[in-house]
Amino acid sequence: MSESIPVRGELLPDPDQCRFHIDQTLVEEGWSVGFARDDDWSGSALAELLFTLDGIEHIRITGNTVVVTKSNPMAWTELAAEVVPVIRDAMDSGHAAVSGEAISAVKNRPVESIADTVDQLFESHINPALASHGGYARLVKVEERDVFLEMGGGCQGCAASQATLRHGIESAIRRVVPQVREVIDVTDHESGENPYYA
Repeated sequence: MSESIPVRGELLPDPDQCRFHIDQTLVEEGWSVGFARDDDWSGSALAELLFTLDGIEHIRITGNTVVVTKSNPMAWTELAAEVVPVIRDAMDSGHAAVSGEAISAVKNRPVESIADTVDQLFESHINPALASHGGYARLVKVEERDVFLEMGGGCQGCAASQATLRHGIESAIRRVVPQVREVIDVTDHESGENPYYA
């Protein structure tokens, strides 16, 4: 195992996720590739090795970062000590960290499928979670690979809405449609009950 490849961990607001920054580009900018434990990740050394660790459920690779989602109660301070050497091993393996087939599958997925998938995600997961705070989100449109959404109810004008967007909604969208380029909030937060831009 080489320790020459710098790998830095970054805790995220979701306690089950941690982002690892690597000093090498894994997937070209503007694209994201996700793997779940039960996917076919053969040929992608990073997924093959990370899923040998207990409790790793999902990984998302974008640019030079890997977001790892865990399902076990182990603290990231402990689990990162296992994840970092595995990332280095994958980078040193001589095999592609992410297979060309996995990247092609993301790039060739029809853009038309994004809207339906995001709508289903809002209905089944995102809005039930936001409803507990009196909020909701809706898809406005998809242009090319950019998703435009609007937040309402308790989310409109809420000071925490941008954190909810970036660390909750966007993360969930990228997990199910990794070919999304940007997630753009078009909400008029100034007209909400508690505008934080006013």
